[in-house]
Amino acid sequence: MFALIARARKDAKALEYINERNYGGFLSVESLGGGRRKEEVLENLNEILEKPYVPILLLGEKEKDLMEELLPVLRESGKPFYARILRTKRVRNMRVDELHSNIEEIKARFRLGIEWRKAYLLNPENPFGVEINPDYDIYLATGEGFRKAMRSLLGVELGENSLVLRKKMNQEVYFSGPNRVAEVSKKLGVPTEVLWRCPCVEDVPLERLIDANRNYIEAFARASRAFLERFKEHDVIVPWSGGKDSTATLLLASEVFDEVTAVYVRMEHEMPMTDEYVERLAGKLGVNLIRVDVPMPLDKFGMPTHGNRWCTRKKVEALYSVVSEFEKPVLLVGDRDGESARRRLKPPVVERKTNSGTVLEAMPVKFWSGMMVQLFILMRGLELHPLYYEGFYRLGCTVCPSLAEWEVRLLEKMGVEKLPAGY
Repeated sequence: MFALIARARKDAKALEYINERNYGGFLSVESLGGGRRKEEVLENLNEILEKPYVPILLLGEKEKDLMEELLPVLRESGKPFYARILRTKRVRNMRVDELHSNIEEIKARFRLGIEWRKAYLLNPENPFGVEINPDYDIYLATGEGFRKAMRSLLGVELGENSLVLRKKMNQEVYFSGPNRVAEVSKKLGVPTEVLWRCPCVEDVPLERLIDANRNYIEAFARASRAFLERFKEHDVIVPWSGGKDSTATLLLASEVFDEVTAVYVRMEHEMPMTDEYVERLAGKLGVNLIRVDVPMPLDKFGMPTHGNRWCTRKKVEALYSVVSEFEKPVLLVGDRDGESARRRLKPPVVERKTNSGTVLEAMPVKFWSGMMVQLFILMRGLELHPLYYEGFYRLGCTVCPSLAEWEVRLLEKMGVEKLPAGY
């Protein structure tokens, strides 16, 4: 989570309003106390930097000199941070919606910004020049299977551990080393299309990527763990699909709470290798694993469609049947901003009305990128779900209406048909 920092208390009040309105009050808002010189605010700033949240310093045009004095202090802290001079004299002079847009763009910088130094380094200043958009995501195309699939199915050559910028409508830009090597459209409902390609491949060792980003990701992990501390008095439940986001959420939960229950709602047409991955990882983590098997009677309901996702309803019902057995449950879910605008606009904690009462849902990796989630899991000495090494960005069911043609071709390549035999 983030700490929004302003110079004066009146400026902090403007930020607090946005925090309550848009983020449910779950960001931290801090004031430097109103001083105009470094020596007047240094003690307050150092106290803020000792806290676990990731700092965002917002000052107005009249406070440029103070910003110049404080930037060395922020750099010396060793924490990831971002500082911006807004276009108004003071923070409180900016229109609320414009101030919120600034915060959203800065949040996106933390997960999308990259610096190239023989590896992709996360850096909100973004000297590499990745296109910043609050609805974009980045992830790593890692694994020899991923490279082979891109080569054999699309004729695109990738280096080891390429960077992928995932834009709207499933359009992806691929970087190999410092080079842009391809742009591919994986839009739902139409054939996958290579928009352009460039044969300029460069390998990036995974160990170098992990080492280069370790401090950055650990800072975000500390902030997420501090966020989770709020739920110490709850029964902690992680809906776990085996995907990277719910796996990272489960890892964070296991680092904070003494007892964690993972609920694997196993749909009848689950992706291959998920059962084995979930069982294996649950044993390593020592979490309580509850598996619920859900039939998918296609002969009765037909194939799921975007207009009739009866499968999702069945999955949610199965999850809440387990949740209802706990006295004070909190669901830790792996929703992230980079997945969709709808998820980005949700606050970090929401209340769900269920037949058995109100249940809290908290999102500890909400502000992380796909790349951050991947590296966090690998940093903990664990493997990703095997399908990520074959070219998948997300996991679902083999009959999911949200499968792009690219994912269908990957499944066919593995010998898995989208339609079950005899349907």
